[in-house]
Amino acid sequence: MAEKANHHFIPQFYLRNFSVGCDKRKAKVFCYDQSTRKSFETLVRNVGRRHFFRIDVEGYDPNHVEDGMAEIEGEISAHLAEVIEASSFPSEAHFSSIMLLMGNVAVRNPRFRSMTEDFHLKVVNGIMKMMLQDKDRFDDSVKQARANGAPIRDDINYEDMKDFIDRGEHKVAIDQTYLIGLELEAVPTAVEQLARRSWSFVSAAPGCTYATSDDPVILDWVDGKPRPYPPGFGLQNTIVMFTISSELALVGLFVKQPPQRSSPRPGRRTEYEHCSICDQAALCSRRVVRGSHQDRALCPRPGPRRGVGTTGEGWRVMNR
Repeated sequence: MAEKANHHFIPQFYLRNFSVGCDKRKAKVFCYDQSTRKSFETLVRNVGRRHFFRIDVEGYDPNHVEDGMAEIEGEISAHLAEVIEASSFPSEAHFSSIMLLMGNVAVRNPRFRSMTEDFHLKVVNGIMKMMLQDKDRFDDSVKQARANGAPIRDDINYEDMKDFIDRGEHKVAIDQTYLIGLELEAVPTAVEQLARRSWSFVSAAPGCTYATSDDPVILDWVDGKPRPYPPGFGLQNTIVMFTISSELALVGLFVKQPPQRSSPRPGRRTEYEHCSICDQAALCSRRVVRGSHQDRALCPRPGPRRGVGTTGEGWRVMNR
């Protein structure tokens, strides 16, 4: 059996809702990479990252996590298609499937993993600096580590270790299997908070289509004003936006709202959308994806960038 190298952190069945071409194997999307400022067209099945969900656990296949998600994607895919057709949630099962889809793509993606990894690296580096503040603390730490079974060589001493760390010639690596485990633990919490919101379906304005991205669940403050802390899925006065096809998006709030809304006219702001959904998709992601390059342009947007996980330059999607 051939090894699965390209892991799809954004499911293929979801991306096909933004693609051109009827054949699933030949469906294509138009992408814009904000880090390189390059655009390109690619097959949906090529959108992924090498070994992104690969684990190293005794007794488990390295693709156990990737294969496990694939097993439940069939039901989610069918429910998503029916939700798009109805522009509503036909049943509780449909609602649960969409919440599960959002929870997974919101947490199990490169941006979230990078944030988690950076946090752990800061903690590790902080601990190393504390351990090397003086020789007695270092010796006590080494003694405790050896007692816990750590294989520390006898020739390791305080002076050499401090000099090594001060030179910055080391590199700390956080185990990918550990990070994947944290993501899997975070998914149920994200799903729970998403399900607490009131959701409204927003159709694209006439002549316009929605885009998606490599980080498609957009979380922001309702009024768009920055706070000393980032928004969270469980915090009041926050908005979640998620495009589910090129014609339809979901908007989630902690206040009751109608099941369907019409998309606001370009340039118009409402109490639940301080800027367009496509603006946010572009601002809060590294790579923007849509069905075709025609009738749309990606243009530089000046000013501060808002949202969670913004990388690269701020860009927006607009009509020509």
